[in-house]
Amino acid sequence: MSRPAVLIVEPDPILRKDLAEGLSEHGYEVVPADGADEGRRFAEGLGPSVIVTRDEVPGFGDASILDELREATAGATVLAILGQGAAAPEELPDEVLYLPAKGLEAAELRRRIRLVLVGWELGLEPDAELQTLVGELSLTPALEVIRGLGRALVSGRVLFDGGEVVLDRGQAIAATAGRVRGVKAFCRLGVRSQGPFRVILGRPGVRREINPELKKLVIQAIEDRVAEPVSPKAKITVDLGAKLFNTQLTPYQQEILTEAQKGLTVGEILDLLPQTDGTILRELASLREMGLLDLAEPEAAVSVVTDSTADLPADLARDNGIRVLPLTVHFGKRMFKDGIDITPREFYELLETGTVHPSTNPPTPGEFRQVYEDLVAERDVVSVHISSSLSETVHHAEQAAEAGAHTFQELRAGAEPVRVAVIDSRQVSLGLGLLALFAARMAQRGLGVEDIGPRLQAMAGRVEVLFVVDTLEFLARHGRIGWAKAWVGQLVGIKPILGVREGEVVLVDRVRGGRAAHPRMMELFKKKLKPDRPVICGIAHAKAPVWADRLKGLLEKELDVAEVHVAEMGPVVGTHAGPGAVGAVLFQPTEQELELIRAI
Repeated sequence: MSRPAVLIVEPDPILRKDLAEGLSEHGYEVVPADGADEGRRFAEGLGPSVIVTRDEVPGFGDASILDELREATAGATVLAILGQGAAAPEELPDEVLYLPAKGLEAAELRRRIRLVLVGWELGLEPDAELQTLVGELSLTPALEVIRGLGRALVSGRVLFDGGEVVLDRGQAIAATAGRVRGVKAFCRLGVRSQGPFRVILGRPGVRREINPELKKLVIQAIEDRVAEPVSPKAKITVDLGAKLFNTQLTPYQQEILTEAQKGLTVGEILDLLPQTDGTILRELASLREMGLLDLAEPEAAVSVVTDSTADLPADLARDNGIRVLPLTVHFGKRMFKDGIDITPREFYELLETGTVHPSTNPPTPGEFRQVYEDLVAERDVVSVHISSSLSETVHHAEQAAEAGAHTFQELRAGAEPVRVAVIDSRQVSLGLGLLALFAARMAQRGLGVEDIGPRLQAMAGRVEVLFVVDTLEFLARHGRIGWAKAWVGQLVGIKPILGVREGEVVLVDRVRGGRAAHPRMMELFKKKLKPDRPVICGIAHAKAPVWADRLKGLLEKELDVAEVHVAEMGPVVGTHAGPGAVGAVLFQPTEQELELIRAI
């Protein structure tokens, strides 16, 4: 993407000159204008651009120019308003960036405008406080973010969950990921493809500890990827038999085996050894093939199965031993397995640009039966799925459990009865995802099907879900939400707040404009919660990381949040909710429940 032109419409000559000169130093083409008339003349010839003005400039500051400019530039114009209020007026369109500027020095105004410009170049938006850029790795993978910052010669930090990459004038100079630093940390973070991230601009103020130039680092990170990552919780067991002493090993393989004999997990040995994660994981796989070591997942009394509408991040599901069956997404004759054959980024591009609206299908009873057969020889199964009011998924799971009962018992090869408990969560997205996570954590603590099943069903009725959609059109297309079709076209300028009640999607409230939706959601949540008890939260969004970040900030400010997970809505849920949807899932456990479902 080419760098944007910047039109500054500012009556104050001193401020106008300061902003123009300051932004020019970063390589932007800056056009200053002293008022609306001059601004309009300049804007027509700029093409894709960022327009900076203030709310006191008639014809620009009230956003009346936005539609006209976007038509002239094929939609490639961003309007940023330097406002004198603490928050954007309710009538201001959601797509206009409102930058509170009252009392700010020119240097801080330049920083905030630069944040908007870098965001424009990377396809990211600033957070509510205009301190950072916010993104989602499933839409913009880590290496793409870092390369984009490199092209823009940015100095600053990219913050990931549990790590960061530090850049100076577009070059990576430091990185940390958990306990590791430097190139190893850069490669570990570079393979990230899910989860939220932030970009903070500013001189780094840290010592250089990475020497290779960015292009070489990116290549190294790409080559370090492994096709099938192993859970860091997996325990390494070394076979100390005669084969170990009769096999010729490299010095590096000997080092790995020496350390592995200490009873380490995969995560511990990745942190301990200096080589990159991919190098270590490939050697572990090689030693496993030689029969010299084994990798054992953490013991659990029960295997947990869910479906891809749970929107669980892949690493969270993997690390907790949750088996996820994909639903199928159809775009005409093209068929994709949710989360396997198509990423959220690819899906939303097809959804927004394609001519065919997608449809979805649940896993077949045969697919469920195959998964159950893979699991029952070792453990019983809890299989928790999307509400039966929204999908046939749970019915297919029940058919598989019933039809395969005899085979399951034969596979167990013992007198102990096999139990496969299929549970209708009466939820969707992270409402289902959190319940699957709770089931896995209870299994890790040794609870059996007879305990997990009833507890999960009791919890399901207390999961609170609220979400906002840009339009009811997508819900109406599929017919399962019968009332949605009647409301399409009647909510012009209104954002519907939806919820899940008894397994059905219902209209809970309506607000004017997206900026009012999240505060209203908080009011509705508070009516359902006890103020003195912690909550576990999930936030899911459909190509709307900024709104997800704002909602997360409100939740953490207003509630006692014990744990929060942020995820991109996958293709199945996104098909029905549509781009721009964002929602929150809250569960307030009792003291006893909290001890059973907190992270281990």
